[in-house]
Amino acid sequence: MTIEAGTDELSPEARIYRASEAIRAMGDDMAADILPRNSTLDALRQLAREAPLRSLAAAFVLGVMFARRR
Repeated sequence: MTIEAGTDELSPEARIYRASEAIRAMGDDMAADILPRNSTLDALRQLAREAPLRSLAAAFVLGVMFARRR
C-alpha cells in the first residue's frame, strides 16, 4: 500500500472520495480475478446494468412461466 505525498492538505471529503475510489477499484480487480469470463454472462450483466427494470420484468415473467410448468 502506498501513501501519497500531500494527503495532509486534502479536505475530509476529498479523502473519503479517494478512499472510496480506491476500494471500488480494488473490488473491480478482485471481481475480475474471481469471476470467470463468459461472453453470455457478460452480455447479460451489461444488459442488466443498462436496463434494470426491463431485466427485472423479464426475470419475473420467466419465473412465473417456470413456476406454472411445475
